[in-house]
Amino acid sequence: MKPEILEEKVFKLLGCVYYGNPFHSAKGWDTNNEIGNTWKRYQTLGKKYMEFLEKIKIGDAYGYELHIEPEDYDMKKKFHIFVGIEVRSLEFFPLEMFYKILPRTKYLFFTTRYKGEGADYYFSKWLPESNYETSYPYIMQSYSPKRWKDEMDPDSLMDWYIPIKERSVGQ
Repeated sequence: MKPEILEEKVFKLLGCVYYGNPFHSAKGWDTNNEIGNTWKRYQTLGKKYMEFLEKIKIGDAYGYELHIEPEDYDMKKKFHIFVGIEVRSLEFFPLEMFYKILPRTKYLFFTTRYKGEGADYYFSKWLPESNYETSYPYIMQSYSPKRWKDEMDPDSLMDWYIPIKERSVGQ
């Protein structure tokens, strides 16, 4: 799929958080690693607060998965995982959940098969050859009910959002 450049947007997300090495208990794309466990915790809370979440949810995505690399990532190999839904601004939210507001930025948007097949092209080829660079140290994936079936279906599609800005002159 041809990538799109999305206009500047602020994402407001509500969900669950994990910090550490998400591949500690299971490597790669595995529902039993810490990313999978964060999704399970989010889904359990989603059922508990379903009526509330349906009132504040934006869009139809099952959820978003945000990977944030802190400044010490290269040294510690630990990062933040955030799993949740896009919501309108909140005055109240469940105590067990976290609210994350991402900075206003443009996004490189593209779709791949489950397990990110093809995503490497956008990071290793498309982005370096474009007039853009990453604007913040995170990536985000989303799962649309129109294209996502489940983690066992090789035809499932997932969407990617890479925060970008125009490359500085002279780079």
